Amino acid sequence: MNTGAYAENSPLVCEKATNRCVGPYSIPNVQIDTYSVYTNTVPASSYRGFGCAQVTMAGESQIDELAAKIGKDPLEFRLMNVAKPGEEFFPNMRPFDGSLKQDLEIAAEALGYQARLRKGRGRSIGCSGSDAGAYPLTSTVIRVHADGSVSILTGSTELGQGSHTVIPQIAAEELGVPFERVRVISSDTAITPYDRSTGASRTTTLMGRAILEASREAIDQMVRMAAELLKVKAEQIEVIRGGVRCGEARLTWSEVISKYYGLPDGEVIGRAYIRKAGDFAKLPVFWETACTGVEVSVDEETGLIKMEKLATVGDVGLAINPALAEGQDIGAATMGMGVGLFEELVYEGPQLVNGSILDYRVPRFSDMPREVEMRLVENQDGVGPYGAKGGGEASLNSMPSNIANALFNATGVRIRRAPLTPEKVWKALKEEKFKS
Repeated sequence: MNTGAYAENSPLVCEKATNRCVGPYSIPNVQIDTYSVYTNTVPASSYRGFGCAQVTMAGESQIDELAAKIGKDPLEFRLMNVAKPGEEFFPNMRPFDGSLKQDLEIAAEALGYQARLRKGRGRSIGCSGSDAGAYPLTSTVIRVHADGSVSILTGSTELGQGSHTVIPQIAAEELGVPFERVRVISSDTAITPYDRSTGASRTTTLMGRAILEASREAIDQMVRMAAELLKVKAEQIEVIRGGVRCGEARLTWSEVISKYYGLPDGEVIGRAYIRKAGDFAKLPVFWETACTGVEVSVDEETGLIKMEKLATVGDVGLAINPALAEGQDIGAATMGMGVGLFEELVYEGPQLVNGSILDYRVPRFSDMPREVEMRLVENQDGVGPYGAKGGGEASLNSMPSNIANALFNATGVRIRRAPLTPEKVWKALKEEKFKS
C-alpha cells in the first residue's frame, strides 16, 4: 500500500488488511504478503473500514471471476463458500460469529436479485469480514442520584454515530428509569474513566457492555441497601423496574438512596472495567460482517455509472437502536459508493491537483439510488450488551467491488481499479469493442 511520505497509520492499515483480505470465506491454505511503501506523495492514513475495502475490492472481484470460470452464479458460489458460524480464520483468534449465508439470502431478496434485468443494467451482491473492536480496554462509572436521575461518565466520544443515545438507552433499560433521566458526561479526560478509543465499531459492544455491568453493580449495591432498610436478607429483595420490592414493601431507587443516607442527597456509584479476559479473552472482539447489493445502469456513450438500487444487510447481533443502526449502514454504504465511483487523488507530476473539497469528488444526494432497502440481522450472537455487536463500517467494504462486478454484469467489461470514473469506464468499453 502507498503510505505517502510519512508512515502515520498506514502500517497498521496494512496489518489489518492482512487479516481481512481472505474475506469471510472458508479458505484452508493462504499465504499473505503485505507491504507499506513510502512514496513522494501526501501521507495516507486510516479510514472507515481500515484496510478492508481495499482488499475486498480485489477479493470480491475474484470471487465473481472464479464463479464465471466454473459456470456458477456468483451468489450461489458465495453461498457455497462463506464461513459458517464457529469457523476459525486464523489460529488462536476468535471463531467467526457472523451468519453470512443468512445475510446473503436476505440481501438477494431485498435487491430482487432474480428479477429480470433491463438492458444496460447490472447487479451484484458482495460481503466482507473484518476483525473489529480494536483492543478491549474500556471503563465507565455510573452514578445513581438520590433524585432518581443517572449520570454516566464515559470516555466514548459522540461523533454523530449515536453513541450518546445508545449508551443511556442501556443504562435506562438496566436501571428501569426513564431515558430522559439519564445524562452522559464525556469528552473531558480529566474526569471521565479511560476508554481506549472511539472507533473500530467498538462503542456499543465494549462501552455498552461496560455500561450494562456498571448498572448491574449499582443495582447490587442498592439491593443490599434496601435489605438493610427493610431488615431482611438481600436474597429476599426482588428487583423491579425502577426499584425493589419485598412482600408488600416497594421502594424506588430514589427512596432507597435517600432513606439509606437519611437525607434527600447522596448517590450510588457503579463501575465496570472491560479487559482482555472472559468473553473478551480472544481477539478480535467480534467479526464485523455485512452484505451489500447494488443495481446499476451504465451509459455506454459516456461511461457514466448510475446507482439505481442499493440493499444493505447489517449483521449486528442486536440493534439496540434500529434507526441508528440503519443510519450507520446507509452512511457506510454511501462512503463505499464514493470509493467505488468518485474518490481519488489526482497528481500532475509531483503536484496534487484535487486537494480541496471543491475538487475532490465525494457522493452527493443526487448520486444516491432511488431505491434503498435496509435490513438488520439480529441473532444476538455478539459479546456486547444483549448479544449486540458493532456495525458502523461493514457496509462500506463491499461497495467498490459490487460496483465493479455490476459493471461486468451489465457490459462484460472488468475494471480492477477503483474508482470507476466515467472516463475509465468509457475507455474500457471502447477497448473491449476494439478487441471484438
